[in-house]
Amino acid sequence: MEKHTMIEKIKLHNVATYKNEVKISDLREINFFYGSNGSGKTAISKLIANPELFPNCQVNWRGNNKLKTLVFNEDFVKAYFYQFDELKGIYTIGEGAKEIEEKIDNKNGELKKLIEGTNGLRVTEEEKKQEFKLAFDKFKDDCWKNIYQKYQKDFPDIFKGYGKSKENFANKILFENKENESTLKDLNDLKKEYAILFNKNLTQLDTISNINKNLIDHISELENQQILKTKIIGKEGIDIAQMIQKLQNHDWVRQGKDYFEKNYSEDEKVYYCPFCQQKTPSDFKEKLEKYFGETYENQIKELNKLIQDYEDIEKNLTDFFEKLNKLENQYLNEKKKELEDKKLFLFQIISINKQKLSNKQQNPSTAITLDSIIKTIEEINKIINSINTEIQKYNQLIQNQKNEQKRIESELWKYFTNGISTIIQSYNTQNGNIQKALENINNQIKEKEEKQKTIKNEILELESKRKSVIPTVEAINNLLESFGFSGFRLAATEDEKHYRIVRDDGSSAKETLSEGERNFIVFLYFYHLIHGVLNPEENITQDKIVVFDDPVSSLDSDVLFIVATLIKKILKDIREKKGNINQVFVLTHNVFFFKEVSYISSRKSNNKRRVTKYLIVRKANGISSINSFEENPIKTTYQLLWDEVKRTDKINCVSLQNSMRRIIEFYFKLLADLNEEELINEFVDERDKQICGSLISWINVGSHEVFDDCNYTPSEDIEKFKEIFKNIFEKTGHIAHYNMMMGINENIDENIND
Repeated sequence: MEKHTMIEKIKLHNVATYKNEVKISDLREINFFYGSNGSGKTAISKLIANPELFPNCQVNWRGNNKLKTLVFNEDFVKAYFYQFDELKGIYTIGEGAKEIEEKIDNKNGELKKLIEGTNGLRVTEEEKKQEFKLAFDKFKDDCWKNIYQKYQKDFPDIFKGYGKSKENFANKILFENKENESTLKDLNDLKKEYAILFNKNLTQLDTISNINKNLIDHISELENQQILKTKIIGKEGIDIAQMIQKLQNHDWVRQGKDYFEKNYSEDEKVYYCPFCQQKTPSDFKEKLEKYFGETYENQIKELNKLIQDYEDIEKNLTDFFEKLNKLENQYLNEKKKELEDKKLFLFQIISINKQKLSNKQQNPSTAITLDSIIKTIEEINKIINSINTEIQKYNQLIQNQKNEQKRIESELWKYFTNGISTIIQSYNTQNGNIQKALENINNQIKEKEEKQKTIKNEILELESKRKSVIPTVEAINNLLESFGFSGFRLAATEDEKHYRIVRDDGSSAKETLSEGERNFIVFLYFYHLIHGVLNPEENITQDKIVVFDDPVSSLDSDVLFIVATLIKKILKDIREKKGNINQVFVLTHNVFFFKEVSYISSRKSNNKRRVTKYLIVRKANGISSINSFEENPIKTTYQLLWDEVKRTDKINCVSLQNSMRRIIEFYFKLLADLNEEELINEFVDERDKQICGSLISWINVGSHEVFDDCNYTPSEDIEKFKEIFKNIFEKTGHIAHYNMMMGINENIDENIND
């Protein structure tokens, strides 16, 4: 079932006598409020009329769509009757507008086609939006599976804030794919940098000292010492030199010299040969000393010093590596194996060189060449330098941690998006096609909506030409005349934009109206305003809600019944889903009016009662409260209707007919199962049949002319109606009930209620 736009809830608080918060929920299309004077009804009508004036109160509209609201209360009477000498003209459909009507119909036909076309485009638009949603849902799942679930454990800080929203994560991927200009890096490098940058306990590392350049220079100098290539031999020109050189036993002789000097006989004062134990010539020692003279000794000393220096170098290198092994450093640890291999190779060379030096020391006449360790040392230093480079990078990362975190984060997103570039490209292509289609659809919708706007303006312009204030004057004057108000009427001003209340001679009647006359004509003005507009450019057919706040104040019973009947016509249209009034509020303190206006014939479907809500407004100790009911809580007695029939003073024909009809409806339809056709045929006279029929089947029909079919000459018809009414009871065998209710029988049943 289509739900009209209307007020669903009202909250009253700190306004008038609503000291405590009062909420009215589940408001219906028709809402009857009953309460005594001063109970708090008017506060409700004022709130509906101007909710912005009551900050502590609230009016909730279905769908948050507020409709045009017309409120009849004392404020309306003051605003329209007292403030101006003339009433504003009410525009309704005028006469002679057939040609304009045809143009409007044609325009409405165009408008309908445009609306249908727009609706069709919106259906296609929704289909495309659904297609986009499905594509995006798949893309979200792909991103989640291939990136978030795959890398979240490795890079938890990068994924913060995305764990609960696949949509946000997918949008981040799309953004990074489009905007990220970082360099693509290897994942392992990214992991290392991430581990550093997002470590909360970072400290700077000291660089590692490499093998000292002075030491390297010293090693280079030693390795190139001439003494290593020099054959250290004795002095030439001595007679034994020729023999030593011939035998090439310099080193043997040099070693033998030491033994020779120790093999001296004190007794004989002679040196013995340490090898053959023969006495040597007295000058042999002198010749040996001359042969191994100062030059020879200096060269030996030089050689020995070189050997000692080389041993010192070995010790320095050993100390260096011992210190290096004691260091703990992630970058050093990564190179330890490589360094260890170089170290072993270095000391192997040193060991070989030491052996060569030892041989040279034992055989000074031998020329040797040391294997260079410079290249290996430089390679070791190169490794250490690479470690220091990483340490320096690490320290720089720490020094600029925040910026570096942003950099590595950007580089990681670059890596992520690159990993699913095919998925992203496929989605972007599909999404691009959908967006182009949606853009095309939206352009078509905008174009059609612009055309609709143009046609609506054309229709409004045409409607303004066919609208007139004259029909309202005529309708109100007809009602006034029908109801017996003959002393005044409405007249349109010369510009046909306003009304004046005048006497028959054309003089103003506004200042001399009674309160009842004033209230009645203002009500009729409001009633026609409901069906018209004050501005000819306004749309007469727009949806609206209407509020009647005590519309029968200071009215006599006859006019009260007329007002109730006019309002009931509006309520009837609402129940039958006719017209453009979506919701009505009726507020009154008059019990009879409440019962009259809220009466629904028992012949009507119960479904039509579901649109109605009944509310009682009470005030106790100066504080108002409201109770709601599904069924009418205000019950006038069955006797009240009979009292109307029993009246002997002047009585309104229509009011009397209505009371009789309701008595017949209640008693015969609900209690006696009246057969209408058979009863009417009981009457012979045709006039009597018509009156009987009107009493049985007369229903509130018509609109402004609701009373046109009724004869308003009581002196001629009232007694006849009473006679036929009595005859109905006689002919149906229920005269006893008639006598009882008319007071002919003293035993009056007061407990039968409608």
